[in-house]
Amino acid sequence: MNRIYLDNAATTPLDPSVLDAMMPYLTSHFGNPSSIYSYGRESR
Repeated sequence: MNRIYLDNAATTPLDPSVLDAMMPYLTSHFGNPSSIYSYGRESR
C-alpha cells in the first residue's frame, strides 16, 4: 500500500534546487538584513 502525504499545511518536502539556493543563507549569510551591523549588511 502506498502512503500519500496530504498535510501540506504543516510541512512539505524541500525541493533540492530550493535547498541549493538557500544554503548560502543558512550557513554563512545569516544576519538580519534590517539591522545596521555587518552581518545584516552582508545578508542584503
